[in-house]
Amino acid sequence: MRKFIVPLALAAITTIMTPNVAFAHAKLLSSTPAANATVSKDKAKSITLVFNEKLMASTVKAELVMTAMPGMKDHPPMKVAFSSMMGKDGKSMMLMPKKALVPGTYKVAWSAAGADTHRMGSEFSFTVK
Repeated sequence: MRKFIVPLALAAITTIMTPNVAFAHAKLLSSTPAANATVSKDKAKSITLVFNEKLMASTVKAELVMTAMPGMKDHPPMKVAFSSMMGKDGKSMMLMPKKALVPGTYKVAWSAAGADTHRMGSEFSFTVK
């Protein structure tokens, strides 16, 4: 009996300790502009999101919203129109606003699924001066 327990225990430990891509979730690694960054108008021509794994293009959703504007205390959130494209590697996407971003605070919200088909999402903000 003991000769079966040791190999079984080793197999269980190996299974637990081995990273399994199938259990990974899509996660935002970085963005340009970065979260909480302040950038000049000329540096805010596009927003790039970089993920830890290839995304299923059919599951990718993003939203760009202006949440605050200098001099307008009660500025209501305004959606910003943009076009988007996935990077050739499938691990990045670029949002290109249809009009230049004016000074203010913007929120980017995204959701997508990777190989495990589990939809993940998050949001971050940045400011344009």
